[in-house]
Amino acid sequence: MKYINMKTLLLFALPFFYNLSHSQTGNVGINTINPGSSLTINGSIAGQYKNVSTSTLLGVNDFYMAYSGSSDGTFTLPAVTAAAPAPGNILGRIYYIKNVGTGRLTISANGSELIDNQSGAGVQSVTLTPGGYTMFISKGTLTGTTWEVALLINKTTPTIAALGATNSVTFAGTALTDFNNSIPQIIPFSTGDIIVNQGGSATWNDTGDFWQIIESGVYKIEGYSYFRSGAAVSGTNPFTGINLNITKNGTALTDIIGGNRANLDNQTASQGSSPINVSCIVHLNAGDKVYLTMNWGAYNQPTTNVSILAPNSLKENRNFSLQQLSTP
Repeated sequence: MKYINMKTLLLFALPFFYNLSHSQTGNVGINTINPGSSLTINGSIAGQYKNVSTSTLLGVNDFYMAYSGSSDGTFTLPAVTAAAPAPGNILGRIYYIKNVGTGRLTISANGSELIDNQSGAGVQSVTLTPGGYTMFISKGTLTGTTWEVALLINKTTPTIAALGATNSVTFAGTALTDFNNSIPQIIPFSTGDIIVNQGGSATWNDTGDFWQIIESGVYKIEGYSYFRSGAAVSGTNPFTGINLNITKNGTALTDIIGGNRANLDNQTASQGSSPINVSCIVHLNAGDKVYLTMNWGAYNQPTTNVSILAPNSLKENRNFSLQQLSTP
């Protein structure tokens, strides 16, 4: 085995580094002999790229971080007193972060440290909605606002999401009994019913039949559904009263945040398909679940079954939509 001594290695290496790096009045240049700044690079720059789908503590080897999670996650910035390369001094360290997933991403300071978001006192965390992008830089301080938000771009389009469906729905048996006992019944949709969903602040949960709110704010929620009793309604009153409800985080009467009642005469209720509309403006928090429900409210009760189907002149028989009006 042959060995190359250090002197020989330096003789080979010096021409290589000379071709790459030049200095002038204290400046360093790469692929340039006239560096005009402390470091001038005449070419491309590469940094560490990572794509993760779970919560992560950012470290010394992280640079550009993409979050691809389908549920909410957290990126935690490193603690300044324990961060490499020099404990307590990472002045100027930069992290680029983009949310490429469908869940919210929280970027949180470490422990009691805070983030300077250029709006009042420091905050403990900031949030990226799906599609959002941010840049953080260390201020070099050891307490208080240790990180600064250099750039924060969340979605530019307010959420507008809507579902419309054409297939009929029938409540019978136990569902009809509960319906007639004023227990709201969920009006179902499916992912295939979505006609528009933009903005990223709400997603449809097909298993639970609800809108999942991703970003807190004020929303306008609307719904309509056609109603018909499967046979003549029962009772001595000339009307039946049917409620269409918007409910939050549950489907009980106590969960109703918006509602409207249609009082239909008995013949119309049993022989025609009649629309009921509901609308409300309400503040919702991230994590809230919003349902469209229906139940009997007053007077005569439906019999045999309750059907949601459109009259012959129409195709769509129910719709459920929300629009984001503002954020906190």
